Amino acid sequence: MTVTWNDVPPVLVEAMVGLRPGGMTYRRTFPGRPDQIPRARCFIRFLLEDAPCRDDAEQIVAELAANAVAHTSSGQARGAFIVELTRKTAAIRVTVYDCGWGGTPRFNRRREADPLAENGRGLAVVAALAVKVGCRGTRAVGHAVWAEVSPN
Repeated sequence: MTVTWNDVPPVLVEAMVGLRPGGMTYRRTFPGRPDQIPRARCFIRFLLEDAPCRDDAEQIVAELAANAVAHTSSGQARGAFIVELTRKTAAIRVTVYDCGWGGTPRFNRRREADPLAENGRGLAVVAALAVKVGCRGTRAVGHAVWAEVSPN
């Protein structure tokens, strides 16, 4: 018998999360290629199938993964990025780890992007969708860029 997330009542999911004070954490490593970004989205969508915030979390992981692939050595030959989802009752955190050697991500809600530009809005979109955002790490070892969304 196969059990899917549709078969698990939301109350049971909340009970499982409540059993672990630090929440439940899921991680997956993806090859650092653009074709892996939709797979990262599917990973988040699967884990948050019962959560109203899943569309926002899915968009956040897409933006952060795209930045890792485009702007760090994650996008180089044999590069990779890691997607981590921590699910607590009060917040859901999406984190993307890159391999470093790129620019340091800066969340700036006030910066006005050129309306005709084809890029440059990803972190602004993440900041707009999230309750909290942040980054830790260095260029030499890589960054963990995270965003928290409300589970409700």
